[in-house]
Amino acid sequence: MRILEITRDEVPKDPLIIVPVGSIEQHGPHLPLGTDSIIANYIAAEVERKMQNKALLYPLIAVGSSMEHAGFVGTTWVRFESLIHYLLDFIESVSAWSPVGIVFVNGHGGNVDALTIVVKEWNYSRVRPRAYHYYIYNKRVVDYITRYFPSFGHADAVETSLIAAISKDLVRWDRVTDIEVSGNINIFRTIDVSETGVIGSLRRDLVRPEVGSEILRFIVNDLLEQIQVIYGITIGNEGNNA
Repeated sequence: MRILEITRDEVPKDPLIIVPVGSIEQHGPHLPLGTDSIIANYIAAEVERKMQNKALLYPLIAVGSSMEHAGFVGTTWVRFESLIHYLLDFIESVSAWSPVGIVFVNGHGGNVDALTIVVKEWNYSRVRPRAYHYYIYNKRVVDYITRYFPSFGHADAVETSLIAAISKDLVRWDRVTDIEVSGNINIFRTIDVSETGVIGSLRRDLVRPEVGSEILRFIVNDLLEQIQVIYGITIGNEGNNA
């Protein structure tokens, strides 16, 4: 169920709350500013659909911590501490009527540190509801991605394939050029290491929407498995079949 579309009397009993969290930031000349948000929202919606009435989907939190992309037009961000306080307030507000748990489906690496603090601070001081941060590019997923791609960066062939799998119309195909850039944006601003905003490998022949679809299915099923382990929620076979 989607919370924006139901009344208070239609809220399922003890739902697992799913909250997609993304970013609004530059993704090169060829991908939308909402790339991370679009992917996180897609994953969260697929998981909610497969869980049926056991989950309650919240609208996307689109603006995250994207200071590493400052300097590029369109990049919008909030400070780490602002995001932390916002998410802790969010958990506290729903804890009064939803004791099961909250899953943050995070599509942006810049949010990881803030979400880690949120989950630890809440879970270490409360028993219920249990908060969980699912980063869609966790090690299991990255290991799967590197079966198909030589590397994984930012606005590269991987993210382009994922967006193309969701909607080919979101990719500006005429702007996909050959780019190969290395740089650590956990230390430096993106603009200081890449004029194009792309980190990693980008070539037209590397972009494969069909592989993007396979990766998206893997992420959805991986998240469903984590939910079953962490919350003990039984999801039928129909939930695990992509």
